[in-house]
Amino acid sequence: MCYRGPSRDDRGFVLPTVLLLVLLISSVSVGLYLTVNTESRLAGTDLQSTRSYYAAEAAMEKMIVDINRLFTQNLAPSVAQIQALSANPPALDGITFSEYEIDVEDNGSGFPAITPRTVTGGPYEGMSAQILPLTLTATAQAPLGTEARMSRDVHVTLIPVFQFGIFSEGDLSYFPGPNFNFGGRVHTNGNLFLATSAELKFNSKITSAGHIVRAELSNGLSTIDTGRTGPVKVPTAPGGCDGAEPACRDLDEGEGSVTGGPSSATNPAWANLSTSVYNGMILNSETGARPLELPFVREGSGKSIDLIRQPTPGEDGSSLLSQSRYYNRSQIRVLLADDPAELPDTGVRLINGPPYIVPGFQLICHKPGTPAEHTKALHVNSVAAHLGHGDTLGPCPGGPGLPPIDGPTPFAESDLLDGDFVVPPGTLGGDNWGLIDGWLLVQARQGSGWTNVTGEWLGLGIAREDPNAILRFQTVKGPSVTDLSNPLNFLPLNLYDTREGEVRDVSLGENNASCAVGGIMNVVELDVGNLKAWLGGGLGTTGSLTDSVSENGYVLYFSDRRGMVAGPSGKTGEYGYEDIINPALSTGDPDAQMAGAEDVNDNGALDTHGASNLGESFGVANGNPTLRVDCATVGKKNRVRAARHGLKLVNGGLGSLPTRPDGTGGFTVTSENPVYVQGDYNADAGGFGDPHAAAAIIADAVTLLSNSWNDWNSFDDSTYVGSSTDRLASETWYRVAIAAGKNKSWPHPSWTTAQDYGLDGGTHNFLRYLENWSGQTLHYKGSLVSLYYSGYGVGIYKCCQTVYTPPVRDYTFDTEFAYPEKLPPGTPHFRDVVNLHFRQLLAVP
Repeated sequence: MCYRGPSRDDRGFVLPTVLLLVLLISSVSVGLYLTVNTESRLAGTDLQSTRSYYAAEAAMEKMIVDINRLFTQNLAPSVAQIQALSANPPALDGITFSEYEIDVEDNGSGFPAITPRTVTGGPYEGMSAQILPLTLTATAQAPLGTEARMSRDVHVTLIPVFQFGIFSEGDLSYFPGPNFNFGGRVHTNGNLFLATSAELKFNSKITSAGHIVRAELSNGLSTIDTGRTGPVKVPTAPGGCDGAEPACRDLDEGEGSVTGGPSSATNPAWANLSTSVYNGMILNSETGARPLELPFVREGSGKSIDLIRQPTPGEDGSSLLSQSRYYNRSQIRVLLADDPAELPDTGVRLINGPPYIVPGFQLICHKPGTPAEHTKALHVNSVAAHLGHGDTLGPCPGGPGLPPIDGPTPFAESDLLDGDFVVPPGTLGGDNWGLIDGWLLVQARQGSGWTNVTGEWLGLGIAREDPNAILRFQTVKGPSVTDLSNPLNFLPLNLYDTREGEVRDVSLGENNASCAVGGIMNVVELDVGNLKAWLGGGLGTTGSLTDSVSENGYVLYFSDRRGMVAGPSGKTGEYGYEDIINPALSTGDPDAQMAGAEDVNDNGALDTHGASNLGESFGVANGNPTLRVDCATVGKKNRVRAARHGLKLVNGGLGSLPTRPDGTGGFTVTSENPVYVQGDYNADAGGFGDPHAAAAIIADAVTLLSNSWNDWNSFDDSTYVGSSTDRLASETWYRVAIAAGKNKSWPHPSWTTAQDYGLDGGTHNFLRYLENWSGQTLHYKGSLVSLYYSGYGVGIYKCCQTVYTPPVRDYTFDTEFAYPEKLPPGTPHFRDVVNLHFRQLLAVP
């Protein structure tokens, strides 16, 4: 067969076919190109949208960080300072911000409108707080023009510490013998130990940033082995343990967050118990609780105890730490020092001699003689001036002898003989020394700055017997003394603090007459009622000019650094002696070996420098606070030369505490030293009535002394608290929030079966006592806050032979503290930034 090529007609058909095929292929190619290009553009758009979304979210987070930093550096930033953060959006490659704003309401004076509200989120939901609402808005734009707009509502929340019934910076321990039910919210930044011999009841939410420990006490002893197996009742709903206990459940010994002590295994049932069984009414770190810290502590610039400490040399006065110190926040400052250069203004020396004699002074000086020592004192009151002076005695320190103002004060040479005074080391024969010495400065915030009112206060008197005195440094020798013009009739205000002096709870027997020198404390008395009269214009001349607005009342700051010995970091406000536990020795004698709980300031060293001058006043060797002297003849009357000083509040009954001129606000005492409260305070024998003040005490340690307390009785039968006549307490009432230090817990020692050794005293013993309260009721209404470990009052907890016997505790939380306007002046606040609402806004302006 022969092949025949295409005909003329076939050639005309092929060309259109090829052209159609080429066109089809081209169409497919174009379509594929368009599809790929569109997908690429869509993918690019999605990528850019994602970038803008995450950029807006990053902007939100940066604003939160900047807000936290601003409030860390400034307790009260202005509206302008807050809004200035809008000028610093995050630097993200290819991203621009057309909107980056922080909206804050102005209160009309350039500062944010801060209002009392209820916390609506987080573990502290339901608490009242000072809340600053902010709205954060950011619009991020990616390179292709895609945008994302986001908004977030934020509350900067200031939670007042006294709104908690009980708060603890460290571990919080409960182990009451009788029933205990204080009320109020409970929080600890450490572990919470729950045990009781009777019934322990809670009425509000409990939060612990550590563990909930039910199986052990804080000294390591077993809850079951010690018989502390009473019911621990926790509400499963708000109000659940109130009244008829409609929703109240016993948290069993096996139902803690850990199976044993804090380092034991996690209880697998805990999460369900905490969040479901108890409905979040008891939380720990695993179920939502978080620590609450003071702003400067969170920043890392200081410790909580710095609230009551003087500033360090060269400290930046504009820093958050410096602004937080009560030394700077107060309206009244009372400062005492051995060196006048340590005071911020000119002080007055508390010793006889010009130019230190001010109307109202009553001072004692002492002179050694042969064969016995001689005493003499200066007394000047508002009626007549009497200067004790005799040719045989010579001048008191500070200048030449002064002629008597109203003629010689007659007394016989035999009246001057007294062999119980101890001549300080280095005192030469014929020289004088002061039974009271040091430099005093009193300042009040009046007008635009501090006014030196030292002379005005001293002009009102300085003895317990001066009716108008605000500060008192001495008293007559005994209750039978009526002649206040006799310079021989006065002694300093010393008391024996058995918790500080006795290292173990072992009585030395009734009629024991010896005291450990570490427990002999010299106090300055503050007459609260007379202070109120001065502030109101009833005493003195300038008190009514003192600022009462900035803190809604008055904050008084006290620091007595007389006798303080500088340590490696200088004078820090501490006692400077830590060899206080000695767990291997049943006697408790110093052993020069540091146990962990002895390091009260956490500097890693066993500090003992504070006792280097302790024995000088009492004729014993320096360096050992456990050395003993005769209480009545030596302890009562000699000058305390070491860092054993404190403040005692007296005449503070109902209606006696300062308030603002309109009757609102209140009075807060802050102190670097221990504070003793003698008698009814902000209350009276009739109970918690009116007019009362919003009151607080924030100090190194706080000891409550009853209406029956007598300083001198504390030196009689000093180590036997069971005496029927000495240190016998009577029913007393106290209405005041208290923030103070406590001691660290330590492992129970093997040399004793007494269960309380190693415990910090627990919540029910946080308020310190020195009397036999057996059968007597101590009525307390307030808030109990442990912000730090005591650095001055370091004596370990002990009961019940040498220090005190416990009272009938009528303790309750003061529910008025739930209202911000009723909080004490200067109440510390924790800060918490709460993110409430987050949303992406589709409409872009």
